[in-house]
Amino acid sequence: MNLLWFRRDLRLSDNEIVSLATANNASVLPFFIIDPWFYQWEDVGQARVRFLFESLENLHNNLQKLGSSLTLFEGNPVEILQQLTQYFLDRQQTPKLYFNRDVQVEYGITRDRAILDFYRSRNLDYHLGLNHFLQLQDNRDRWFAEYYTYQRATPYPAPKNINTPSLEIPLPQLSFRQLKYKYREFWQMKKVYFRGGETEAKTTLRSFLDRRFEGYHWKLSRPWLAQWGATSHLSPHLTFGTISTRQVYQKTKAKAIELSHIPKAEFSLKNFRDRLRWHDSFTQRLYFHPEIAYQNRYPEFDNWYNPAELSPQKQALFQAWQDGLTGFPLIDASMRQLKHMGWMNFRMRAMCATFLTINCGISWHHGARHYMNYLVDGDLAIDNWQWQMQAGITNPLSETFR
Repeated sequence: MNLLWFRRDLRLSDNEIVSLATANNASVLPFFIIDPWFYQWEDVGQARVRFLFESLENLHNNLQKLGSSLTLFEGNPVEILQQLTQYFLDRQQTPKLYFNRDVQVEYGITRDRAILDFYRSRNLDYHLGLNHFLQLQDNRDRWFAEYYTYQRATPYPAPKNINTPSLEIPLPQLSFRQLKYKYREFWQMKKVYFRGGETEAKTTLRSFLDRRFEGYHWKLSRPWLAQWGATSHLSPHLTFGTISTRQVYQKTKAKAIELSHIPKAEFSLKNFRDRLRWHDSFTQRLYFHPEIAYQNRYPEFDNWYNPAELSPQKQALFQAWQDGLTGFPLIDASMRQLKHMGWMNFRMRAMCATFLTINCGISWHHGARHYMNYLVDGDLAIDNWQWQMQAGITNPLSETFR
């Protein structure tokens, strides 16, 4: 029995573990674990959780079309996987676990290590795949070459059918109706601007490449144009893996070749592909330096920026920044958009971060958490390093540190 554990890779196409686990009509149990820790995490955000739930439901629907379904377990992932593995061992079946690497904070690193130790201690087989490009050994001189080799490789095909036997597993499970009710505080939103799921991801990419990409290279700096679709709006899909960076890269490259006779179109698409590379670049940095999720990369700046409690004066400034009441119109409009949409244009994110850290003298730690509480595409690997960049502390040798 192949145990197919989905995490932030909620798609069937170009998914290494899906392709390998379902090969040769093997028996497969696709599942996702609802970990209560995540929903109590201080960085959790309503828009992001709703997007996750929609993506899970879409994955379930797509699996049903192939003769399978997505089982939702609930509980501590280490305990769930230990009990699930034992369930099959007790029935004289040898399970093999398939899951993709996910760049994590300390909680996730410890969890994955415990699961791998459990499988090794019982001499059980597992496959640890890649959800996107990730260099496992630090070799910066080769990073670009290896990145493009990965992006140009043939994507993993989606299965045409999945063999999932009928099982009665005595572990805590949720139906999708129960999931939405139990975690209804995340589900109940006045308006939803970004819909989750692989189906929606493909539709969004298609609409971007049909027309919306035109002028991308300059429109991305115009927040009102970006809001209405001048940028791809794929960021939450990349965060939850409802589409792979390789799929986006190859579709975009093919469109650029098709429009090679139109220099401006080709330039916009190249500009987009270059920014797509940032996703894997920032993820790579967190993989080698997981501490940067919550700490300054360089301790030389710990006296300037730390998560200490704010003074009453700075707390008032911080509250005004959060509520969009600073008196600076562009800052205020951007911060209100964040709360309303769960999203901001890249330039506005950077501008508001610089304003808080440089102009208000408030540590990036406070602002980063506020962003994570609202951003539908919140990703610690990208967001918290960007916060440090905007605070001016990513280069300890820089003479321009403000």
